[in-house]
Amino acid sequence: MLKSRFLAVSAIALVLALSGCSKNNPGATVWTGTISSHTPAVCWSQDAAVTPTTCAKALVNGAASNKSIPSLDVIPYQTVGISVDPQVAENGWYVAIGGQRFNDQAITGTYFRFTFPNYSVPAAGLDMQIIAQGKGNVTRGIWIYKLLPKK
Repeated sequence: MLKSRFLAVSAIALVLALSGCSKNNPGATVWTGTISSHTPAVCWSQDAAVTPTTCAKALVNGAASNKSIPSLDVIPYQTVGISVDPQVAENGWYVAIGGQRFNDQAITGTYFRFTFPNYSVPAAGLDMQIIAQGKGNVTRGIWIYKLLPKK
């Protein structure tokens, strides 16, 4: 009798716990050489556009909770690969390095790779953003990685 009550209470607790879970932000993985980093989106919206204000708040909250921006060491002419979850590829996405959009057309696949250009990476590194588009070419999500000069 006690065992069946325990199982019933455990089952109810599990259902309640799972129903209270929110869906995680989709992830992106960036790799170069033998190092990779997987992270969920800094900012993500299922239905609406991500605005600079809401994304800035997410970044500040992340910094306050000691979540650091993932970083990777890069050297010129080295391959950099990016893999995104399928829901990111639905409406396309693109890469921006140092504030400059890297690809002209939106990527609609889940994988993209490129040869890192031959320019000097500052000691502080360069920010690389992966920007997911929503319907109407609005920003749906953002991932940020720091590209550092390989020593």
